[in-house]
Amino acid sequence: MCVENIRKVLDLLELFNVKATFFVQGMVAERFPGLIEEIDKRGHEIQSHGYSHRAIRSLGLKAFGWELLRTNEILEGITGKKITGFRAPDFSIGPDEFWAFEILSECGIKFDSSLFPLKTLRYGSSLFGKSIYKIITSHNTIYEIPVSVIRIGNSNIGIPIGGGGYVRFLPERLLLSFMGMLQKQGIPYVFYCHPYEFNPYEWNQLPQKVSAVYRFHQGLGRRSMMRKVTALLQNGRFGTVSHFLRQIQSGGEKLGNENSFHIS
Repeated sequence: MCVENIRKVLDLLELFNVKATFFVQGMVAERFPGLIEEIDKRGHEIQSHGYSHRAIRSLGLKAFGWELLRTNEILEGITGKKITGFRAPDFSIGPDEFWAFEILSECGIKFDSSLFPLKTLRYGSSLFGKSIYKIITSHNTIYEIPVSVIRIGNSNIGIPIGGGGYVRFLPERLLLSFMGMLQKQGIPYVFYCHPYEFNPYEWNQLPQKVSAVYRFHQGLGRRSMMRKVTALLQNGRFGTVSHFLRQIQSGGEKLGNENSFHIS
């Protein structure tokens, strides 16, 4: 199912001539190296999503460093390209896990998309806004690119629109309106999705029984996911994270010095 779901995403992206960043788990790459090769050959960007999909806080410093290096080794061995980007499982870098940026920096990571810019029951922090940040470590600078939220006025209250269940639950027309609002403000719409979200029939294909709560939480809105993502691709401009960063570094996109954190 993993391969079939990802190929659905690849075919959809190809239909609109859009290149994307795929954050890949090391364990998945070990099991499906041919799939990683296919993603790479279709012109998409391969970056790290960690090895085991365990939250950073549960790994600790030593295990996190090992997972990061191991995943980089696997992905670079398949594609022959340097891994420079990272997304933590479950947005599990928050204020208490800022130590992770030093390790990311040591391992050659140039950009990260792990900070969720809104406080939720599971993750996130309202310390971070909706803009791109520079994380200054003792080794180098990491660009932090949070997924998109719509802030309500100047408050810490917001509406997540960056992907996953948030996109599955929100009406298509509202998503398009929010994307347009960000575009008018000159703010990039940072959007993510999981391959399984494009498969509304997954529960009937799994050998094990899945609880009703999990079915509801992870399944609601899957039937409309393909339609919504298609509408977003039709109405917006999308590309890889690295392509966007090159625009920032060349002056094509602006980033103020006020959007900086120093980690040391």
